[in-house]
Amino acid sequence: MPVHSRGDKKETNHHDEMEVDYAENEGSSSEDEDTESSSVSEDGDSSEMDDEDCERRRMECLDEMSNLEKQFTDLKDQLYKERLSQVDAKLQEVIAGKAPEYLEPLATLQENMQIRTKVAGIYRELCLESVKNKYECEIQASRQHCEVLLFCLTFKLISTLQVF
Repeated sequence: MPVHSRGDKKETNHHDEMEVDYAENEGSSSEDEDTESSSVSEDGDSSEMDDEDCERRRMECLDEMSNLEKQFTDLKDQLYKERLSQVDAKLQEVIAGKAPEYLEPLATLQENMQIRTKVAGIYRELCLESVKNKYECEIQASRQHCEVLLFCLTFKLISTLQVF
């Protein structure tokens, strides 16, 4: 079934033309039987007519094929333009923040980001507290070391003074 574009008003059905041509050939076949005794020059004309008929049909088929190719190209271009407009519309929805297939993953990502931010904040506080504790431990160890050294020096000093 031929597909024609809206602007193409010529509707031909080559299949019907072929059937008509075939019917005409059947009607003339009885005439061919009557004229079998005709001269050789008429046989040359009939083969020439067959060649012309074949050439005409070949041209009709080529025209139909070029029409179908043009329709296919037009439909392909139309489909491409429709698909491009759909993609553009979807892009505009995404840019506007209204596309549901964009919003759902975005909400999940934002939720994950908030959780990670909280965890990172808690981890930071723990690290700071750990550093603070280590600092205090070092200060306390230094004080205790100083006190021990002071005690040892004081003890030595007292013991050397007692000797004199």
